[in-house]
Amino acid sequence: MVFRPELSWEFLPADQILARSMRAMRNHVRHIKEISPYYHEILSDINPDDITSPQAIAALPITNKNDVATNTAHFLGVPYDHITETVLTSGSTGKPLVFSLTESDLDRLAYNEALSFFGLEVTRADRVLLLVSLDRLFIAGMAYYRGLTLLGANVARVGVVPVEMQKHYLLMLKPTVIVGVPSFLKKLGLELNQRGFDTRNSSIIKIVCIGESIRDEKMNLNSMGKSLEELYRARVFSTYATTELSVGYCECINQCGGHAHPELVYTEIVDEKGSPVPDGTVGELIATPLGVEGIPLLRYRTGDITMKIPDPCACGRNSIRIGPILARKSQVIKYKGTSVFPLTITNILDNFDEVDDYLVLIENDDALSDQVSIQVAAPPSIVPAISEQLRAHARVHFPILVSNSKTIDALRGDSRKKVRILDKRRNSEAHA
Repeated sequence: MVFRPELSWEFLPADQILARSMRAMRNHVRHIKEISPYYHEILSDINPDDITSPQAIAALPITNKNDVATNTAHFLGVPYDHITETVLTSGSTGKPLVFSLTESDLDRLAYNEALSFFGLEVTRADRVLLLVSLDRLFIAGMAYYRGLTLLGANVARVGVVPVEMQKHYLLMLKPTVIVGVPSFLKKLGLELNQRGFDTRNSSIIKIVCIGESIRDEKMNLNSMGKSLEELYRARVFSTYATTELSVGYCECINQCGGHAHPELVYTEIVDEKGSPVPDGTVGELIATPLGVEGIPLLRYRTGDITMKIPDPCACGRNSIRIGPILARKSQVIKYKGTSVFPLTITNILDNFDEVDDYLVLIENDDALSDQVSIQVAAPPSIVPAISEQLRAHARVHFPILVSNSKTIDALRGDSRKKVRILDKRRNSEAHA
């Protein structure tokens, strides 16, 4: 496969992107009606030729996680002998989903990540360390690796290994770019400095952050993002993706929102009823991955709360951009008549270097108000300062319990991701 970024739709005028997207959605609906038993049934009354506007797309059925979980075989668009790779979702919002990818799907995945890193101005001259898991059927590490190799960068699959090994590879390989989970990278940087590795004067100039938000709703760096920039003296960039979409929304070099690659995904932000919201308004991300063979989806409800960014990007791309993920839809806390985004709480906790680890536990006794407690692996002396910040920025007062990392890990259970939010409300399976 040859990487041809000049063929991407992103730099086309917005009206041309929209016209191509409408055509792509018509073709997509026509295709999945033919090859997917599930969509053949629920789209039986839909004429693809009638899909000529975003309003027509907004009238199409929405697909949610439960639909896929209970009917996975009916979503499969190819014979079993066409499947090249099997991956799992993280299971951070319940039972993991099995997703099947064809050889074409893997090429598409690589193309998506190559476009993303290209937007970050990563080149063949860069040395990139992947500090993410590449095992346990995890799609992200594999996707970044394939995309970077397609782009032509020098990539090393380090993974999540002990600090001394990380130090060894950093000294040996002198990377210009590292990719990892922000909380892991912060902890790693602090430990590296304790062991004589000066992160502020290393070869690292760019950090690509996955899995956790590094910006707030105003697109400013949150406490975690600021900590990483200061700790490494490097520019930090955010990328968001889900296994189900096999596509990512990554910031470009201008750091002002995650770009959609319109030839690969059709993006919507909707309200509680599934209707589009104005640009800049917070809502749920719904997306249709285009060009997928294995398990194609239509208007997939991600459960993630974000917003479309209305202003043009200085990079010249005219594709849709999304803001940071503010919360899982199911995780929004209802507290004494107000809604609190868990990201507001985690941003505050991430601002305290004294906190080695934490877990936000959400429960409820009734439907009117949730109960929240916070366990922190930190000195007891820091608790009053955390409480003060919660009152000042989140306007709430939650119990803060001093714990330890071992106890917090036990509460998390066996999760591939490091759970920060444990939602034990009735009728909820949400974690993050």
